[in-house]
Amino acid sequence: MHLITRLSVVAAVVVLAGCASQTTTGGASGAGKHLVYRDSAGNVIRQFDYPDDAFCRRVENLTGRTARCQDTPAPGLTAKATLRYNPPGVLVEGHYADMARCRADTGTMSAGVELINPCTAK
Repeated sequence: MHLITRLSVVAAVVVLAGCASQTTTGGASGAGKHLVYRDSAGNVIRQFDYPDDAFCRRVENLTGRTARCQDTPAPGLTAKATLRYNPPGVLVEGHYADMARCRADTGTMSAGVELINPCTAK
């Protein structure tokens, strides 16, 4: 599935899950769950840190087989960016295999997704 389509699905889930009325951030404090995307060879290519397990599971249900929620962050991701999903105004940190993947994935955002902090090395 193309990234823009995936982000559109994620944005739609965020709208459906829009019970959050304040901005929250997953990942930085260890709170939340990690939605990990893998390529066909099983290599981790990206991860999104969501506020909690329930939020992550709602998104996971719409992504198909390419992503799974897990309790611990995936190792080896070397770039990150911060996205905001509107509504409900949730900040999500994205982690990427490398800077090229980060830039490709965040170069065009779908409706309802805003790039807050551009790609940086971790």
